Amino acid sequence: MIEFTVRDRLRWLGVTLVVAAAAVPLSFVLWRTPPGVAVPPPGMLPILLPVEVVIPALSLGLGVAFMLFGRKLVIRERASALSRASFVSIWWLLVNWWPHSNFHRVSTGWVSLTAIDYFFHTTVIVATCVVAAFFLSVIRERQQVPLLDGVAFDVGPAQAVGGRS
Repeated sequence: MIEFTVRDRLRWLGVTLVVAAAAVPLSFVLWRTPPGVAVPPPGMLPILLPVEVVIPALSLGLGVAFMLFGRKLVIRERASALSRASFVSIWWLLVNWWPHSNFHRVSTGWVSLTAIDYFFHTTVIVATCVVAAFFLSVIRERQQVPLLDGVAFDVGPAQAVGGRS
C-alpha cells in the first residue's frame, strides 16, 4: 500500500486551493449573468456567494487534485475496469458542481433549467451507481480474505508470492 504523507496532503491542498481561487472569478467570466435573471438582494450575497460559488469551486479544486494525484495509483496498480470507472465517477462527482451551480445561477427559464438538471442529475446518478458497485465489490473481496489469528491478512497484488515483500 502506498503511504499518504503530510507532503502529499499539502500538495492536494495546494492544488485544491489554487484551482478554487481561479475558479471563483472564472465563474463570473464564463457564466455572465444575463439581463432579466433574478439577482439576490445585496444583503443575501454574504450567505449565497459561498454556497453558490465558493463551495463548488473548492469541490472543483479537489476534483482536479484527485485526477492529478490519484491517476498515478490507478495506472500503477493496473486497476480493473470497475476501479477505473469508479475513479472517473468520483472525479465527476467532485468537479460537476462547479459548472452545474454556475449554469443554475444564469438559467433564464424552465427549458434551460430542465436541460441542466437532466444532464447533470443523470450523470451524477450513473456515477453514484458505479461507485456503489465498486464499494460492494471491495466489501465482497474483503469478506473473502482469509483471517490469520482473527486479523485480516493482506493478500493484495502488492504482496509477493509466499507472503514476503
